Amino acid sequence: MDNATIISGYSVCLPFAKDSDRLIDNIKQGKRVNKAHWFDTDEAAKVYGLKNNAFAAKLVHEYDSIFNLVCDLIVRSLEKAMLDQHCLSGDNVRVYFTGLGARVDVADYASFYDHNDIEDVKLTKSIQNLHISKVSQDKLAYNIAKKYRLKFMPPNMHCTSNSSLSAVHLGIQAIGSGTIDLVMVINCSEIKTQDIYFLESQSMLEGELIQPFGEESNCVLPSEGFSTLLLESARHRNARQAPGGIKLTSTYTQTSTGRSNDPTQFASNLVKVMSNVMEQANVTCEDLCAIIPHANCSEASDKAESQALRSLLGDSSVPILAYKGQIGYVATGSGIVDLIIGHYSLRHGELFSPVGEGAIRENIAQHVLMNDGVIKHNKKHLLKLGLGVDGSIIGIIMSDNDYTPHTSSCLGVGCVTRPILGLAPSGPLQAAFKSAKQICHSPQEPS
Repeated sequence: MDNATIISGYSVCLPFAKDSDRLIDNIKQGKRVNKAHWFDTDEAAKVYGLKNNAFAAKLVHEYDSIFNLVCDLIVRSLEKAMLDQHCLSGDNVRVYFTGLGARVDVADYASFYDHNDIEDVKLTKSIQNLHISKVSQDKLAYNIAKKYRLKFMPPNMHCTSNSSLSAVHLGIQAIGSGTIDLVMVINCSEIKTQDIYFLESQSMLEGELIQPFGEESNCVLPSEGFSTLLLESARHRNARQAPGGIKLTSTYTQTSTGRSNDPTQFASNLVKVMSNVMEQANVTCEDLCAIIPHANCSEASDKAESQALRSLLGDSSVPILAYKGQIGYVATGSGIVDLIIGHYSLRHGELFSPVGEGAIRENIAQHVLMNDGVIKHNKKHLLKLGLGVDGSIIGIIMSDNDYTPHTSSCLGVGCVTRPILGLAPSGPLQAAFKSAKQICHSPQEPS
């Protein structure tokens, strides 16, 4: 149990919700993410070779840079974990970046064809966006490493829908090895015109109905978003006298992209992953409070996933919670968003039924919760499933590890397990405070 992985902190900034508290509140209230056409006009979409002017959920934030946004999310995650930023500077820490990385928008090339003399370059913003500094893949990671004095440069895991869950899986394995105590996963999902083009080329923007497992749905709602997730070893939490938490158990498999296009074969692999992670966590279907699937509203993957879930669940009464029609499809970071929702559901014994519309696939309709409000439960486990267009499949079991929240008797925000105020308590609590600081390897305040 010392090497168990516990969710310690998290934060988000999404078009649907600017922080994790509002994420939960908005789901409870049945709100939907605001969406808008990607282009100002339908004619503009055709100029770039698109058949339709697709909808997307764009993020509007008050930060003057992505760096400052990410730093704020890191601070929020650390505060929720009752840790300070010193803890990230130790040898026992790993930080992963996930997403698609810094990229230019293909639309910015359009102006360059007709406006490419020196005056145009100075005055045309779209051309300025083509500067090499805009595509520096390591710039953000370098600045984060410098600010928090990381011992290791964060790797950039720029891949598909499973980006964030892949980093979470690696973090779980690292903590399980006994050499790592803290893992911070940072996701940055920004949409560019080429992403809309790619989704259309994959037949994922057909029609306007956006409903996970919908009979008539074959359209995703791409959404921008940023998020962080802090994982911590049980050993580290125990040493600083922090309460238990939600434990993660994960498994991963890689299928060929060709075979992943075969719904029957892909469904079979999905069942294997779900069965393996449940066996690893010693959990049965009857122990699950719910399953949060990938379910991004595209016809191909939803079909395979519904077959797999039906095969796994049979006639059991495990509910399925699919939020991407309500929240939007944060392509590389939706896994973190789902883990945050699952964390709250286990901690508070509540399931939030997503809002939706349209008929659900008949083979899975009995399991999919929709428009049912808040439902109480007393189960201790939840299954999260992630899929990637690269053929990757990740299964994660979330387990309530007898979490005991803070009370007034432990000094609340001034508790010694929350050394973020920079003020050490006096008397008998001083030694405990110093011990917590030493565990996090935090000798100095970073500049």
